[in-house]
Amino acid sequence: MNWIEALSLLQNQSLQNQNNSYVLVTILEVRGSSPRESGTKMVITRKTAFDTIGGGALEFEVVNTARQLLNSGDKTLVYESSTQEFNLGKDLKQCCGGVVKVLFEVFQPNGFNIVIFGAGHIGKSMVKILEEIDCSVKWFDSRTDLFPEIVAPNIQKIRLEKPEMAVESSLENSYFLIMTHDHALDQQLCEAILSRKKSNYCGLIGSVTKRHKFKQRLLKKGFSEEELKRLSCPMGLSSIKTKKPMEIAVSVIATLLVLKTNTANK
Repeated sequence: MNWIEALSLLQNQSLQNQNNSYVLVTILEVRGSSPRESGTKMVITRKTAFDTIGGGALEFEVVNTARQLLNSGDKTLVYESSTQEFNLGKDLKQCCGGVVKVLFEVFQPNGFNIVIFGAGHIGKSMVKILEEIDCSVKWFDSRTDLFPEIVAPNIQKIRLEKPEMAVESSLENSYFLIMTHDHALDQQLCEAILSRKKSNYCGLIGSVTKRHKFKQRLLKKGFSEEELKRLSCPMGLSSIKTKKPMEIAVSVIATLLVLKTNTANK
């Protein structure tokens, strides 16, 4: 697999919330002789490497450097870049004897994973905003005809078939937003999310009255008062009183951004 194919695969997996980190390596400049020319690239992950910048001691050192960056970099940053020069003769004992300047571009998963259940008016409004935010979104609904034909690359449209499986397949520390057309389905999703050990947010669209009814039902199902504190209903900022879909969407996403910032600063 060449570096272009590897990059496409890793980017696609990252959008599907598989949390792949990788380094794109580029030879920026060559002075003297070297195994490969300027512009040569390869892709390096923690376990694999794709394509080549010429092999030998240079590639060995570059792979090691890339993996050190993956393991020690700032995990709160989605993208970092740095350059390093390698003297092939003096430092690496290669016969080429040239000097190679290498660019390391580190791509980390953004860590802001949002799962939306429901493609109604509010769901659509949220996605319009989230298309412009650095996040990965799984968007579920059984009514696939409600999905817009075209969405941004960070949005993944998925047919909802088994609610519990949809929850289980999501990454730990995801932000869950429930706004389906069916209260029974809403409750089923709440139960699945609250049963998880780790999630950053469980939001349910609705009123204070809906929260009270859901609380009583969930208590009868065996959930504790402590567990139910994780359920946010109504969703969004309490200071914003509105019934307009886009304004609700802004309020909810603002809440998620505050939570994300607070989590990163802990």
